[in-house]
Amino acid sequence: MLISSELLAKIALLSPGTRLRKALDDIMAANLGALIFFVDDLAKYRNIIQGGFEVNCSFTPERLYELSKMDGAIVVSEDVSRILIANAHLVPDPSIPTVETGTRHRTAERVAKQTHCMVVAISKRRNVVTVYYGQHKYILSDTRLLMARVSEALNALEKYRSNLDKLLSTIDSVRFDTGVSIHDVARTVEKAIRMMKIYEDIYPYMVELGEEANLMWVQLEELLADVEETAMLLIMDFSVGDVDADQAVQITEKLKQERNLTEMKIIKELGFNVQTISQAGETVVYPKGYRFLKGTVRIPLNVAQNLVKAFKHLKNLSEADVEVLKSVDGIGEKRALAIATNLGMIRGRERMQKVE
Repeated sequence: MLISSELLAKIALLSPGTRLRKALDDIMAANLGALIFFVDDLAKYRNIIQGGFEVNCSFTPERLYELSKMDGAIVVSEDVSRILIANAHLVPDPSIPTVETGTRHRTAERVAKQTHCMVVAISKRRNVVTVYYGQHKYILSDTRLLMARVSEALNALEKYRSNLDKLLSTIDSVRFDTGVSIHDVARTVEKAIRMMKIYEDIYPYMVELGEEANLMWVQLEELLADVEETAMLLIMDFSVGDVDADQAVQITEKLKQERNLTEMKIIKELGFNVQTISQAGETVVYPKGYRFLKGTVRIPLNVAQNLVKAFKHLKNLSEADVEVLKSVDGIGEKRALAIATNLGMIRGRERMQKVE
């Protein structure tokens, strides 16, 4: 679900736990309708506000609820700190197109389009809250339904995370002299991309849930830890050409836009001329070393680029001694030792595996 950041900020004002949401819930519980117009400067919109009476008092859920018992619109400050006018009649430009049918919602949509302010309409008959902001329209969902959707997405993310970690372990366990299949790399990138797409889908729901989603945010952050960076580093590591961080992010974004993301599409984006999955499984590739240098040795990407430029692949890097490593720009004694030590440990494990 693609929603502008501006609209999401408005939706957050109406999320559970906020004073505004309490007022809206009370209005719906009483089976009342309402039209609420949020303005940054009352003087700018006097031409479309007719009648009513000025209240100009601090905002409380109870006051908004009581004022909603009248038929007219309520004008509230944009930051929801003050109630300005009650029982007003809003008169937007009638030539502004609207797809709504009810008078209250037609007015709300036209006012939002004309002023680029937020207007909230509560349907008395359907007990539904609709948010209008500029050209945007958003219907608030039932909290229980949102919780169910997010829970389902989190369950899916847990499965993807488990599969991602297993695939990363597979990539990390291969020996320098055997490499890894581009198919395994594509499968790993695909899992990371799908996790990011699920996050983008449920992010608006999380915002709308407000404080109800506090524990879910904690779980989400744990599941998505380093996923975006992992995808970027894998793309940098295994692309045919030299791909920097910005280009890797662009490739990631392009893959996220794919409606039908497949491993073959990922392999193509990485620059490989592979026609079938079978060919992909037989195509052996070697990591350039970005993920190892960034994740294991904690070397900044700009310095890692110097190492990759000098050694081309992690396999070549593993054969360099400390003095050779120190000749690379940005690599001093400490970093050279860290690289050599970690690569030596990997080489040691490989020798043990061969003996076994």
